[in-house]
Amino acid sequence: MDRYKATVRVQAPSGYGKVTTWAEVQASDPNMARQLLEAQYGRGNVVSVPVCCG
Repeated sequence: MDRYKATVRVQAPSGYGKVTTWAEVQASDPNMARQLLEAQYGRGNVVSVPVCCG
């Protein structure tokens, strides 16, 4: 298992709008990492392709 990171959209702290931030997950490949991120942050909120970060 490798760690993957991608940018995701989350609710802004003010409660209005959204901000983009990095999120990390452990997965066996980038496709699985994207599925995990979409499950956590919602479909359409994963902005970038997950990349291996070690």
